[in-house]
Amino acid sequence: MQYFPKNLFRTIRNLIEMLIRLIPSQHTRVGTWRIVLAVVALNLTLASLANAQISPNLPNPTGAPNPLTTTLSIFRSNMQDKIMKAADAMPESKYSYRPTKDVRSFGEIVTHVADISYTLCSNVKGEAPPPTATAKGSKEIVAYLKGSFDYCDGVYSGFPDAHLNDPANFFGAKTNKMFILTQVGNHDALHYGNLVTYLRLNGLEPSGGWF
Repeated sequence: MQYFPKNLFRTIRNLIEMLIRLIPSQHTRVGTWRIVLAVVALNLTLASLANAQISPNLPNPTGAPNPLTTTLSIFRSNMQDKIMKAADAMPESKYSYRPTKDVRSFGEIVTHVADISYTLCSNVKGEAPPPTATAKGSKEIVAYLKGSFDYCDGVYSGFPDAHLNDPANFFGAKTNKMFILTQVGNHDALHYGNLVTYLRLNGLEPSGGWF
Protein backbone atom coordinates (compact mmCIF):
# COMPACT_ATOMS: atom_id res chain seq x y z
CA MET A 1 0.00 0.00 0.00
CA GLN A 2 2.33 2.69 -1.25
CA TYR A 3 0.28 5.15 -3.30
CA PHE A 4 -3.28 6.37 -3.61
CA PRO A 5 -5.04 4.89 -6.67
CA LYS A 6 -4.15 7.17 -9.55
CA ASN A 7 -6.80 5.61 -11.79
CA LEU A 8 -9.53 6.90 -9.46
CA PHE A 9 -8.20 10.45 -9.70
CA ARG A 10 -7.91 10.17 -13.48
CA THR A 11 -11.51 8.99 -13.73
CA ILE A 12 -12.78 11.92 -11.64
CA ARG A 13 -10.81 14.36 -13.77
CA ASN A 14 -12.17 12.88 -17.01
CA LEU A 15 -15.75 13.09 -15.75
CA ILE A 16 -15.38 16.76 -14.87
CA GLU A 17 -13.80 17.54 -18.25
CA MET A 18 -16.71 15.79 -19.93
CA LEU A 19 -19.14 18.01 -18.02
CA ILE A 20 -17.28 21.10 -19.19
CA ARG A 21 -17.56 20.03 -22.83
CA LEU A 22 -21.30 19.58 -22.39
CA ILE A 23 -21.81 23.16 -21.16
CA PRO A 24 -23.11 25.46 -23.96
CA SER A 25 -20.49 27.95 -25.06
CA GLN A 26 -22.90 30.90 -25.34
CA HIS A 27 -24.16 32.91 -22.36
CA THR A 28 -22.31 30.69 -19.87
CA ARG A 29 -18.75 31.78 -20.45
CA VAL A 30 -18.27 33.05 -16.89
CA GLY A 31 -19.67 29.88 -15.37
CA THR A 32 -17.52 27.74 -17.66
CA TRP A 33 -14.36 29.56 -16.66
CA ARG A 34 -15.24 29.07 -13.03
CA ILE A 35 -15.49 25.35 -13.61
CA VAL A 36 -12.22 25.32 -15.57
CA LEU A 37 -10.45 27.01 -12.67
CA ALA A 38 -12.02 24.55 -10.27
CA VAL A 39 -10.78 21.66 -12.41
CA VAL A 40 -7.26 23.09 -12.42
CA ALA A 41 -7.34 23.35 -8.64
CA LEU A 42 -8.74 19.83 -8.36
CA ASN A 43 -6.05 18.43 -10.65
CA LEU A 44 -3.33 20.03 -8.54
CA THR A 45 -4.88 18.58 -5.40
CA LEU A 46 -5.21 15.12 -6.92
CA ALA A 47 -1.64 15.22 -8.18
CA SER A 48 -0.47 16.03 -4.68
CA LEU A 49 -2.49 13.18 -3.20
CA ALA A 50 -1.27 10.78 -5.86
CA ASN A 51 2.29 11.46 -4.79
CA ALA A 52 1.51 11.05 -1.08
CA GLN A 53 3.34 7.97 0.09
CA ILE A 54 2.63 5.66 3.00
CA SER A 55 5.62 3.82 4.37
CA PRO A 56 5.78 0.15 3.32
CA ASN A 57 6.91 -0.49 6.90
CA LEU A 58 3.50 0.44 8.29
CA PRO A 59 2.66 -2.37 10.74
CA ASN A 60 -0.20 -4.69 9.83
CA PRO A 61 -2.41 -5.49 12.85
CA THR A 62 -4.54 -8.18 11.21
CA GLY A 63 -2.27 -11.07 12.18
CA ALA A 64 -1.52 -9.88 15.71
CA PRO A 65 -2.76 -11.88 18.74
CA ASN A 66 -4.84 -8.83 19.79
CA PRO A 67 -5.55 -7.03 16.50
CA LEU A 68 -7.89 -4.38 17.92
CA THR A 69 -5.50 -3.22 20.63
CA THR A 70 -2.64 -3.44 18.13
CA THR A 71 -4.56 -1.19 15.74
CA LEU A 72 -4.95 1.44 18.45
CA SER A 73 -1.28 1.10 19.31
CA ILE A 74 -0.16 1.61 15.70
CA PHE A 75 -1.83 5.02 15.59
CA ARG A 76 -0.48 5.91 19.03
CA SER A 77 3.06 4.78 18.14
CA ASN A 78 3.02 6.77 14.92
CA MET A 79 2.02 9.95 16.72
CA GLN A 80 4.56 9.38 19.48
CA ASP A 81 7.31 8.83 16.92
CA LYS A 82 6.46 12.21 15.43
CA ILE A 83 6.40 13.86 18.86
CA MET A 84 9.78 12.40 19.86
CA LYS A 85 11.36 13.67 16.66
CA ALA A 86 9.78 17.08 17.18
CA ALA A 87 11.15 17.20 20.74
CA ASP A 88 14.62 16.26 19.49
CA ALA A 89 14.48 18.79 16.65
CA MET A 90 13.77 21.84 18.81
CA PRO A 91 16.95 23.43 20.22
CA GLU A 92 17.11 23.68 24.00
CA SER A 93 17.13 27.47 23.76
CA LYS A 94 13.68 27.28 22.14
CA TYR A 95 12.03 25.04 24.73
CA SER A 96 10.77 28.17 26.47
CA TYR A 97 9.32 29.52 23.21
CA ARG A 98 5.62 30.35 23.15
CA PRO A 99 3.86 32.25 20.31
CA THR A 100 1.76 34.26 22.77
CA LYS A 101 1.76 34.67 26.54
CA ASP A 102 -1.56 32.81 26.85
CA VAL A 103 -0.34 29.41 25.62
CA ARG A 104 2.06 26.74 26.85
CA SER A 105 5.71 26.89 25.88
CA PHE A 106 7.15 24.15 23.68
CA GLY A 107 8.69 22.47 26.72
CA GLU A 108 5.44 22.70 28.66
CA ILE A 109 3.52 21.00 25.83
CA VAL A 110 6.03 18.15 25.67
CA THR A 111 5.86 17.71 29.45
CA HIS A 112 2.06 17.82 29.34
CA VAL A 113 1.98 15.08 26.68
CA ALA A 114 4.15 12.90 28.91
CA ASP A 115 1.99 13.62 31.98
CA ILE A 116 -1.21 12.61 30.21
CA SER A 117 0.40 9.53 28.68
CA TYR A 118 1.34 8.34 32.16
CA THR A 119 -2.10 9.25 33.51
CA LEU A 120 -4.11 7.44 30.83
CA CYS A 121 -1.92 4.36 30.51
CA SER A 122 -1.68 3.89 34.28
CA ASN A 123 -5.49 4.17 34.35
CA VAL A 124 -5.75 1.23 31.94
CA LYS A 125 -3.18 -0.72 33.94
CA GLY A 126 -5.01 -0.02 37.18
CA GLU A 127 -2.22 1.65 39.07
CA ALA A 128 -1.35 5.18 40.20
CA PRO A 129 0.66 7.31 37.76
CA PRO A 130 4.17 8.40 38.76
CA PRO A 131 4.63 11.87 40.26
CA THR A 132 4.39 14.77 37.82
CA ALA A 133 7.79 15.62 36.38
CA THR A 134 9.87 18.55 37.55
CA ALA A 135 12.17 18.38 34.52
CA LYS A 136 13.52 21.72 33.37
CA GLY A 137 16.10 21.34 30.60
CA SER A 138 15.32 19.83 27.22
CA LYS A 139 17.29 16.64 27.90
CA GLU A 140 15.37 15.98 31.11
CA ILE A 141 12.04 16.73 29.43
CA VAL A 142 12.82 14.43 26.50
CA ALA A 143 13.88 11.66 28.89
CA TYR A 144 10.61 12.07 30.80
CA LEU A 145 8.66 11.97 27.53
CA LYS A 146 10.44 8.83 26.38
CA GLY A 147 9.77 7.20 29.74
CA SER A 148 6.05 7.87 29.42
CA PHE A 149 5.95 6.44 25.90
CA ASP A 150 7.87 3.35 26.98
CA TYR A 151 5.43 2.89 29.85
CA CYS A 152 2.49 3.04 27.43
CA ASP A 153 4.23 0.56 25.12
CA GLY A 154 4.14 -1.96 27.93
CA VAL A 155 0.47 -1.30 28.62
CA TYR A 156 -0.62 -1.73 25.00
CA SER A 157 1.57 -4.73 24.26
CA GLY A 158 0.14 -6.68 27.17
CA PHE A 159 -3.50 -5.69 26.82
CA PRO A 160 -5.93 -8.33 25.45
CA ASP A 161 -8.77 -7.44 23.11
CA ALA A 162 -11.14 -9.41 25.34
CA HIS A 163 -10.83 -6.70 28.00
CA LEU A 164 -11.36 -3.63 25.78
CA ASN A 165 -14.92 -3.28 27.06
CA ASP A 166 -13.93 -3.56 30.72
CA PRO A 167 -15.27 -0.61 32.74
CA ALA A 168 -13.04 2.42 33.23
CA ASN A 169 -13.23 5.91 34.66
CA PHE A 170 -12.25 8.87 32.46
CA PHE A 171 -11.85 11.87 34.78
CA GLY A 172 -15.13 11.01 36.49
CA ALA A 173 -17.00 9.77 33.41
CA LYS A 174 -17.91 6.09 33.14
CA THR A 175 -16.54 4.48 30.00
CA ASN A 176 -14.51 1.42 28.92
CA LYS A 177 -10.80 0.75 28.56
CA MET A 178 -10.94 0.96 24.77
CA PHE A 179 -11.98 4.60 25.14
CA ILE A 180 -8.97 5.31 27.37
CA LEU A 181 -6.58 3.56 24.99
CA THR A 182 -8.04 5.55 22.09
CA GLN A 183 -7.60 8.83 23.93
CA VAL A 184 -3.85 8.34 24.32
CA GLY A 185 -3.29 8.57 20.57
CA ASN A 186 -5.98 11.24 20.24
CA HIS A 187 -4.29 13.44 22.83
CA ASP A 188 -0.90 12.92 21.17
CA ALA A 189 -2.30 13.97 17.80
CA LEU A 190 -3.91 17.06 19.31
CA HIS A 191 -0.65 18.37 20.72
CA TYR A 192 1.55 17.22 17.86
CA GLY A 193 -0.31 19.87 15.86
CA ASN A 194 0.89 22.46 18.39
CA LEU A 195 4.47 21.24 18.20
CA VAL A 196 4.48 21.36 14.39
CA THR A 197 3.34 24.97 14.49
CA TYR A 198 6.03 25.89 17.03
CA LEU A 199 8.71 24.20 14.92
CA ARG A 200 7.66 25.96 11.74
CA LEU A 201 7.49 29.33 13.49
CA ASN A 202 11.14 28.76 14.32
CA GLY A 203 12.15 27.74 10.82
CA LEU A 204 12.30 24.01 11.55
CA GLU A 205 10.81 21.18 9.49
CA PRO A 206 8.83 18.44 11.32
CA SER A 207 9.39 14.85 10.29
CA GLY A 208 8.78 11.29 11.35
CA GLY A 209 6.03 8.69 11.40
CA TRP A 210 4.73 6.09 8.99
CA PHE A 211 1.98 8.36 7.54
